[in-house]
Amino acid sequence: MAGRIPQNFIDEVLRRTDIVDVISAQVKLKKTGKNYSACCPFHHEKTPSFSVNRDKQFYHCFGCGASGNALSFVMQYERREFIDGLEYLAHKVGLSLPETSQQQEHISRQPLYDILEAAAQFYEQQLSNSPQREKAISYLQGRGITGQTAKAWRLGYAPAGWDNLFNALADSPEKQQLLVDVGLIVHKPERNSYYDALRDRIIFPIRDVRGRVIAFGGRVLDDSKPKYLNSPESPVFHKGEELYGLYEYKQAKQNRQQVMVVEGYMDVIAVHQAGLPIAVATLGTATSTTHIDKIFRTVPDLVFCFDGDNAGRKAAWRALESSLPALKEGVSASFLFLPDEHDPDSFMQAQGLANFEHYVTQSLPLADFLFNHLCEPLNLSSLEGKSKLASLAKPLIEKVPVGVYRQLLWQRLSQLTGLDESALKGAAPTVLTHSPVLDVGIGFNEEVVTPRLHPRRPTLSLATQAPTVAGRSSLSDKATQLLLQKSDAALALDLDTLRQQLPANSQLFLDVAHFCQQHPHCTSIALLGAWAGTHDGAYLKALAEDASFIPALNVEAELHDIINQLSIQAIEQQLTQATDLASQVRLKKLLHTTRQALGKAK
Repeated sequence: MAGRIPQNFIDEVLRRTDIVDVISAQVKLKKTGKNYSACCPFHHEKTPSFSVNRDKQFYHCFGCGASGNALSFVMQYERREFIDGLEYLAHKVGLSLPETSQQQEHISRQPLYDILEAAAQFYEQQLSNSPQREKAISYLQGRGITGQTAKAWRLGYAPAGWDNLFNALADSPEKQQLLVDVGLIVHKPERNSYYDALRDRIIFPIRDVRGRVIAFGGRVLDDSKPKYLNSPESPVFHKGEELYGLYEYKQAKQNRQQVMVVEGYMDVIAVHQAGLPIAVATLGTATSTTHIDKIFRTVPDLVFCFDGDNAGRKAAWRALESSLPALKEGVSASFLFLPDEHDPDSFMQAQGLANFEHYVTQSLPLADFLFNHLCEPLNLSSLEGKSKLASLAKPLIEKVPVGVYRQLLWQRLSQLTGLDESALKGAAPTVLTHSPVLDVGIGFNEEVVTPRLHPRRPTLSLATQAPTVAGRSSLSDKATQLLLQKSDAALALDLDTLRQQLPANSQLFLDVAHFCQQHPHCTSIALLGAWAGTHDGAYLKALAEDASFIPALNVEAELHDIINQLSIQAIEQQLTQATDLASQVRLKKLLHTTRQALGKAK
């Protein structure tokens, strides 16, 4: 599998790692018998319930249930991605990650990261050394930003002038091209000239979750337009996926499992500087489902903070619509509207952190905001008003993944309209719902999703109930869900061999894997579309909407483990069948012998 780290390498890293050394570097452990104990680093407690076992290389909290090995601890506590956490542990034990295609891709992009880092250092130096620095420093001081905060966030300054960055960094054709590729200098082919994209602006480096600089934002020092400029899309920067401040949130190593989305760079920094390091912001785009999914992979609680004016309300409603497909079990979203004259920065300065935090606790739950917004212009004492509310709310509720939260929204709509829930649901339009498995943020080829009806699978009649996920092999179901999460995981599978090895109830998984191999990089929507109108299609949809499914951190490794378990399951079934057959043969022989004996006795 392209990009897959071999399981034996992961095992070797964990074999060489001492979990006690890893955890004790972050948490004060106390020897208690064979184990070590401490207050849990993942939740607040006064009595230690966190236990580390050196023999088993395992930790467990009897309070919150957190558990795992050294790698999972690094990922949970330091909020590292899988590859980043594995690389960190491997380095500590003197190993290097094998050169998978993913690693090679990272290496091929390294020059881009290097030139972006060089640019960040240049802008930082200009804030300290440029002859024009005083106006930039005065601006930051006027906004209440301290020198310590500016250093922590690596704030910089792009001096006025057309070619300051170009002259500093573009000392070869290769570097000129790299600077063009990341949008820091602009090339005019007709004149064969270059100029700096960011000039006379405060510079905000944008970092990914690993702390690498991937882009920049720039703000003017006066009221000229445009007020903000952001780096364009590049091979290492996709603005619809990144969040300013998420890296800094993870580095804060706090116990507060909440993220607040605010509207701008300065708001993010002001909230963090005030002692509440939970703020993030999108990068010149509206909040998308991709952004929200990314937040919910980090924390379960999300607060949107907007101005209370009309523009803020419109932005909040767009954020609500983007949130609906991401509302899986165990997460929550709410909305905080500040007084019209304030943003988070000015509110904090005027009323202080304590009042701001109190305001946060008063944020409006998403369901309340949803129904308040829809009901506001309607007369719910009239039949027309109730009918209008039902027609507006139903398509929105249908966007929420199947589960308890969606059911509660139906109940609320039923209470407001006086209509029976079954009547509301029956009249609701059919909408493909989103789930943690579905990758709705990625486009797909129209040719890939052309429905492919299998002759041996009858189409569903309108009266047919969609099947549930009960009654199938949980292992083959989980394997199928992993392919819905990441279809590329099928590319390394030897299907001819697996057809001989796996149990009979794995046929749907094998069919989905075959489709994924025939259509590389297809999305989960394409997969569901290929089986649309069939019994298996309805079952695949139920698997995709299964709220209990937890997306895997390493799909390929988990799929490999499940296939091994399925193979063992098939062997056990064959042994059982062989045993049963042998028993039948013995019984037939005994019956024949008995009959012969009875015949002789007569």
